[in-house]
Amino acid sequence: MLYNRKKSKFSEHQIVNILKEYESGKSTNDFLENYVHRAITVLKFLSKQKWVDNSKLVVAGHSKGSKVAVGIASKYKKVTKLGLFSANLFGRIDQNIRKHRKDAELGVISWESADKKIENEYHYFRDANDISIRDTNANLISWYSFSRPQLKELLDFNKPIYLAYATGDIASDLCDLVPLYFIQEHKKNLTFNRYLNMEHHFFEINNGKVDHNKPHWKEVMSSFVKWTIE
Repeated sequence: MLYNRKKSKFSEHQIVNILKEYESGKSTNDFLENYVHRAITVLKFLSKQKWVDNSKLVVAGHSKGSKVAVGIASKYKKVTKLGLFSANLFGRIDQNIRKHRKDAELGVISWESADKKIENEYHYFRDANDISIRDTNANLISWYSFSRPQLKELLDFNKPIYLAYATGDIASDLCDLVPLYFIQEHKKNLTFNRYLNMEHHFFEINNGKVDHNKPHWKEVMSSFVKWTIE
């Protein structure tokens, strides 16, 4: 989050404490419903301003923000188009499990180690779904909130959807399955772009390593913006 400290309503001391809360995992504000509620509150305010054009409203989000975008689109009916980048529509904690499996398949870790790590993910998620434990741990609140699948919400959104993701991104590799569900439901409102040999933030991957000298965000966003005005 970017902010101007001179214009902020928070004191320097308060800002430091807020940042410390996030770093320590003690902040209780990091959950999906909170982000969605805040965004819709802002959108409702903006919709009442004379200088705002209410004929179109495109909502887009990347990674964690894609979950917020889906939440907004499912609850705020004025959204006309939805854009998702590097999204995991099947949850959140599942990508950890898939990562452990892939590491074992590639020989990065042993299958015995992957087995233990996966079991630990199950244990952590059980805690996240136990309200008596979850309410005492802000990290669990976040994982519980962001690990709920959003595929049904996406299928229920009957306006144009744009989905962009990269083949080298473990978080969004299940996006390959999303078109199957739209086909099954006879829905034709999904446009998707699969970017080859790139990672979560659309940097190229060469010889198994991310090349930060070869970004493609401009290309990714240009294609999306072009789609929004079609």
